[in-house]
Amino acid sequence: MNKASFQAFLNLLNDNDFSVQDRELTLQLDPKIKPEIQTILEAVGYEFDEARTVRNEKIFLSLNAANWASRSPVYESWEELFSSVSNSSKLPEYFYVIESKDSSFDKTKYQQSLVLFCTVRQLLPKLADHCEPQQGTAKGSRKLLFIIEADDGVAKYEFKPSISWKDIVIIEDIEEQIALVNKLSNLIQLGDSQDSERKSVMRSAFHELISVCHSETEIFKKFIYSIPHFHKRYVEHYELFVKRFSINKVLHEINEQDLTYTSKINEIISSAQNKALAIPGALIVIGAVMKINHVVDGIAVAIGMLVTTLIVYRSLGVHHATFEHIKKQVDSEFKRYDILNEDVEIRKQAKNTNDELIVLLDKAKKNSSFMKKAVWSICFMALLYIIFVGYSLHQNDLNQVNLDQTKNKQINHIQKRKENISKDILPTLVKKDKLKK
Repeated sequence: MNKASFQAFLNLLNDNDFSVQDRELTLQLDPKIKPEIQTILEAVGYEFDEARTVRNEKIFLSLNAANWASRSPVYESWEELFSSVSNSSKLPEYFYVIESKDSSFDKTKYQQSLVLFCTVRQLLPKLADHCEPQQGTAKGSRKLLFIIEADDGVAKYEFKPSISWKDIVIIEDIEEQIALVNKLSNLIQLGDSQDSERKSVMRSAFHELISVCHSETEIFKKFIYSIPHFHKRYVEHYELFVKRFSINKVLHEINEQDLTYTSKINEIISSAQNKALAIPGALIVIGAVMKINHVVDGIAVAIGMLVTTLIVYRSLGVHHATFEHIKKQVDSEFKRYDILNEDVEIRKQAKNTNDELIVLLDKAKKNSSFMKKAVWSICFMALLYIIFVGYSLHQNDLNQVNLDQTKNKQINHIQKRKENISKDILPTLVKKDKLKK
């Protein structure tokens, strides 16, 4: 069947009187078109029988599906057509309604009601977790299952998407609602990375809409009556989702900046500590390797300690200035979040992070100042120790000199006494020797 053949069939119906009884259409035959009857009827899929179809200058057409190649395009009423559409979720491409003498070529409110019904039937299976049947044009016509996570738990909805003809024909602004349903259907099949997010948002709006239903039989009716409201809620939910996504992105950016600045501060503190430990390390090396045996050695060590301390102190001063620079950078970086007047959560998070970083920087500066003082304190104590050691060495040298002088005096005194004794004893020994002789 094509458009031309169906138009010829419509002309046959519109140009001749007919009546319907017991699912049989009786058409008065115009002798002028008698030769064309068989061609016209077979072109639209009717099984023509010369004995039964044409009798007594009349055409008898059975409206039962058995007499047609697929199905009869002629319906006695819109409700009959709606019953057929309810089973397939698809409006026939070609049809004729005897009740109002309208066809598929006529754009009527009843036809648009059927289109709305079909478009809604096609949208819901795309949002459902499970449907029966699962494939084909009638997908989801028997059962739809939704399992939706909500703030108050998990909501489960299982229902058949059905409605009566009298309930659907009272819907107003049908064309606008059809456009909204088609728009919603297209939004979840754009083929981009956000199809699943839009589908999830749409399911959330669906849950909010039908959560007030007291029974499963009310769900589809509630939904098809509330298409504009559903679209509005979807738009609002999606805007919240996008805003939430943007907020999360900014919060993630803030956390990354927090981590970056914290890492920088820790690196600088670690470097400063290593430099500050250079002074005690130098003392340990001096104590382990070099012994101060002379004042000159002490002077050399003292000069080395002063130079090392000065270098470390200047390095710590650079770190202190770096902390000041980072503090200004943090203030400038987080100040831009203050312009987001509506995003209170972002401003609050930014302020908290900024305050925490400022506190960390203040502590780092205090630690840097402490290390600078500690370095000079260690240096002064080391110098005092060197002075003490040098003074001790000098005293030892003086004591040694005095001891040597005392020993020399004693030795000279002993030698003089020995000489005096020798002078006194020698004449006496000579006299005794003479007497013996």
